[in-house]
Amino acid sequence: MKHPRLAWFLILCLAVPAACSRSEDPGQVAIDDPAAWGSEGDDSAIDTIRAGARALAEPQPTIDYVAAQMEGVIKARTKSQALMHYDGYRVTLTTPGDRVTQINVQLVEAKPTVDQLTETFGEPREARKGMLYEYKAAATGATILILAEPVSMPATGQSLVRRVVLEGAPTR
Repeated sequence: MKHPRLAWFLILCLAVPAACSRSEDPGQVAIDDPAAWGSEGDDSAIDTIRAGARALAEPQPTIDYVAAQMEGVIKARTKSQALMHYDGYRVTLTTPGDRVTQINVQLVEAKPTVDQLTETFGEPREARKGMLYEYKAAATGATILILAEPVSMPATGQSLVRRVVLEGAPTR
């Protein structure tokens, strides 16, 4: 063999990863398995969701008003949407004209638990895609529906939430 060092290098490159994957501790949590991370929710996401609900409950919630209340900066805007980005989550505002009708919060890293949302907004109802909460604004009398989509179903109190959609409830 002309290059014995190259042969040894190739053998080591193939053998080490194979050995590591076989000796993995079954009690270890996989880093790419969010369901296994436990029930540690993130309170900062709760504050953003609560601010969004309060802002949406206003009689004419404009894009700038909602962004200011949620302490966000509009990064991009079209005729029907505005995008805000934070560390750990993205927020899309549905905006026919300048008025916000829906807030969609994609929780990338900062995920609250179902229990944290229940503590903030009260007992939810089960919905097709997750848990449905109601926020009633005392000042304006508006009701905001909050759909929390857990990472996996069926949801328990310790389930992490991956997406929250806030929308005004239809008036009766």
